Amino acid sequence: MTGFRYSKSEQKRRIPGKNIRKYYEELIVMKGLNRTLIIGSVLLIAGVVWGLTMNGIGMIEWILLLLGMMLGIVAGMIQGWVLLLNKRGQIGSGKRTFWIVGTLIVLVALKVTINIAFPTYIATSGSGIWLSVVFAVGGLLLGRSYFHSSSSVERKRKIS
Repeated sequence: MTGFRYSKSEQKRRIPGKNIRKYYEELIVMKGLNRTLIIGSVLLIAGVVWGLTMNGIGMIEWILLLLGMMLGIVAGMIQGWVLLLNKRGQIGSGKRTFWIVGTLIVLVALKVTINIAFPTYIATSGSGIWLSVVFAVGGLLLGRSYFHSSSSVERKRKIS
């Protein structure tokens, strides 16, 4: 039988209840990260599948969708950073709200500007616009999960 075995001194030091508690504490800390990351990933996968089933999407449209996703990731990272600063007590709730709403307004303004500058199928059809929104929101959630993982590392340090 091959497998990991504890030495005699490690077996004496191990307390089963403590290890299980620590495992569940780490699981609770990572729960929010997993939820945000999974929802963002599912949105992007659904967007890719939906885009592949649409007939009018060419190379330019895919590049524009990736650009929208990257804008969403940047906006999500800014929002995650602001939420992290708020948790640390470095900014108040007014500034937090200002930054979160401001990043959403800038994201929407940039997406509208891109759709006006490049009138492609995704900018002119109703389903193409919704596909663009799915990519932007998926990117936003992925970006937000990046800073959520940084704050969970800090919480892990506080727990142990």
